[in-house]
Amino acid sequence: MEKKQTKGSHPDKISFWLLLYAFSYACFHIIPVFLNYEIVNKLLIADLLDMLTPFVMIFLIYILYRILSPYVMGNSDSTVKSKVKILLIFGAITFVEGHGMHLSSNALSRHLMGMKDFPVYNLNYFFDEILSHIFWDGGIVLLSIGLILLGFNLNQKEELNPKPVLIVFAFLLYGFTFFVNAVEGQTIVFTFPLAIILPLSIWLVSSHKGNLFTRNAVLSFYFFAYILALGLFIFWGISQNGFPQFSELGWI
Repeated sequence: MEKKQTKGSHPDKISFWLLLYAFSYACFHIIPVFLNYEIVNKLLIADLLDMLTPFVMIFLIYILYRILSPYVMGNSDSTVKSKVKILLIFGAITFVEGHGMHLSSNALSRHLMGMKDFPVYNLNYFFDEILSHIFWDGGIVLLSIGLILLGFNLNQKEELNPKPVLIVFAFLLYGFTFFVNAVEGQTIVFTFPLAIILPLSIWLVSSHKGNLFTRNAVLSFYFFAYILALGLFIFWGISQNGFPQFSELGWI
């Protein structure tokens, strides 16, 4: 049965919303690095911008779900939606917790620079540089898996077809930012394998269904984004003989 279009949604603009999501992902995760200007008591302009990150990112995920969910096909649509909804909620919670953990512990670390031999520094470092990034990048991965699963179950409608120019910009922004976050956050241990598994899964499922990803903006976006991230991982690993953080090299 044909699904009714959700009131207020713009399924014909799915490529635009994916680009907006990727653009926001890039801006909120890269720009703060270059806004290290103190306001007061080591509070930076970057912190103020960073506070907006979860609000914008999760809102855009919600918009994407609302646009796409009416196009889930078949009698199993309620089951698919329920599973995707649970995954997206869990991914959103993980992302927000990781981001908040990093934002606060990273701010505190500016007051602890001369206390590297104290337990409080090591505890803060654990939350700042290890656990927060696992949650942060893990949440983004869960959100992408949720949308990919939704993409596998969408009707092949013309309005869901990728708009090439928009999708190209979108996957370039997302793939590059995913790579940067993984390297600087040292989450290569799971982001690198997933950059192989996710596009391979999209390719296999889509090929089975008749190259679905060429007619599905969501799958096209994530397929090329993770292929780009994979290529960057390989290049970085070979050129640097490992995966050093950009900050270790003095780049940021």
